[in-house]
Amino acid sequence: MEIKNIHPTAVIGDNVIIECNEFTLGANSVIKDGCTIRCNKFIAQEGLYMCEGVEIGRGGCNGPNSNVYIGSNVGIFERAIINPSDEVHIGDNVGIGGEVMIWTHGAWLDITKGFPADFGPVKIGNNVWLPARSIVLPNVEIGDDTVIGIGSVVNKNIPAGSLAAGSPCKVIKENEYPKELSTEELEKLIEPALKYWHTKLIPHKGIVGVNCVNYNATTEMIELAQGSELYQATYYDVRKKTMFGYINDVAEDLRDFLRRRGIKIFTNKPFKSI
Repeated sequence: MEIKNIHPTAVIGDNVIIECNEFTLGANSVIKDGCTIRCNKFIAQEGLYMCEGVEIGRGGCNGPNSNVYIGSNVGIFERAIINPSDEVHIGDNVGIGGEVMIWTHGAWLDITKGFPADFGPVKIGNNVWLPARSIVLPNVEIGDDTVIGIGSVVNKNIPAGSLAAGSPCKVIKENEYPKELSTEELEKLIEPALKYWHTKLIPHKGIVGVNCVNYNATTEMIELAQGSELYQATYYDVRKKTMFGYINDVAEDLRDFLRRRGIKIFTNKPFKSI
C-alpha cells in the first residue's frame, strides 16, 4: 500500500515521479521539476532541497532494503543519481553536488567466471560535503564533518573529520574538521561577505532602506539596521545559528546570501531571496 506523508509547507514541482510504498517529506522541503523517486521507502526530514532532474532509483529498487533516509537541511543538486538497491542513509546538513552518483550495487559480467560485483548500503554522516561529479560505491561509509574533493571516487570508508579526494579517494588530512574559529577569524571571513552584499547586491536588486550591516566582534553577531525614521535591527548569531529582531524580506535576503557564503542561520522558514 502506498503511504504519502507530505508536510503542508513542502513544495513539489512539475513532472515529478514518485513511486514508493512509503514517502515522507518534511517541513519546508522543496523538490524541483523533473525529479524521479523510485524506491521502497523515502523518508526525508525538514529542509530538503532537491534540484531539477535528480533521480533516485535504477537497478532493482523494489526490494525491502530499497530505502532512502535523509536528515535535516540536506541539498541534493542537479542531475544527481542515488541508487537505493540497498539502503542509503544521508545525515543532517549534507550537500550532494550536481551529477554526483551514489551506488549500492554494481554488477554486469558473470561472477561465476571471476568477474567482480559489489552490493551493499551507503551511509553518509552529518555535515558532509560531497561535491559535483563525485561517485560513491557500495559498502561505503563517510564519517561526520567530512569534505570530499570534487570528482572523487569513494570506494572505501572515510573517517570523520577528514579532507579526502582523488580517484580512488584518499584521506589528505585527518581530524581537520570542525574547527572552532576565533572572533578575529570570524570577522575576517564575514566582513568581506557583508560588504559585498551591502555595496554590490543591494544596489543591483534595487533594495532601499538599509542603513548598515556589520559584524559585532563583542557580541559575535551580524547586525543589520534598516529604516530611516525608526531604527529596525536584525541580529544573526553566527555561533548559535539563529536570528532575531526585525524580520522582513530584506532580512531574509541577507540570511539566504549568508547561506550561499557558507554561514547558515536557521529558522522555521525556508531560505528565500529578493
